[in-house]
Amino acid sequence: MRLTEHGFPAVGLPGTIDNDIVGTDFTIGFDTAVTTAMDAIDKIRDTSSSHHRTFVIEVMGRNAGDIALWAGIASGADEIIIPEEGFKIDEIVASIKEGYDKGRTHNIIVLAEGVMTASEFGKKLKEAGDTSDLRVTELGHIQRGGAPTARDRVLASRMGAHAVKLLKAGIGGVAVGIRNEKMVENPILGTAEENALFSLTDDGKIVVNNPHKADLELAELNRSLSI
Repeated sequence: MRLTEHGFPAVGLPGTIDNDIVGTDFTIGFDTAVTTAMDAIDKIRDTSSSHHRTFVIEVMGRNAGDIALWAGIASGADEIIIPEEGFKIDEIVASIKEGYDKGRTHNIIVLAEGVMTASEFGKKLKEAGDTSDLRVTELGHIQRGGAPTARDRVLASRMGAHAVKLLKAGIGGVAVGIRNEKMVENPILGTAEENALFSLTDDGKIVVNNPHKADLELAELNRSLSI
């Protein structure tokens, strides 16, 4: 914004694995992180199944549940716990027991880090009466590295090209995003009515307009798939 105000148009690109930037459906890096998490969960499932264990797998995402939702659904998780909606620990314990009683050989719970740590969640399960052979895993920073997926590479190329197009037209002070597979741009600073990403309060504090929320329809989809 300051560069634009001083006559040097600047355009922002959304780059974070957390997918928690407003004004865009997807951020650069999100798909790579989801793919990395999915691959790790698939590998953990082998041990979970062969040893008849319950695994709580903590993924990144800061205060957003997008990585947990997407990686959890893609890897067939039995439960996905995200900050955007609550959970009842007694119901999860009952679901674990019911699964094993029906002959299930394993149980995978994907936990977003914004809820609590995997160790804390595992402790709550035991306190609520879980009797399964429980293990916890924190995937950690492997989600932040590695070769980008094809989707992330194409997304970054599209956003970069759109940003250059805007700059050549003398447009600055905006952030590029993708909505319904189309490139869009929104003012970085302004009002919510202007679809600006941020507003300034009278005392100079930055406020996020329309804060990001994970797609709860995906959470409902996972519940229907886990029945």
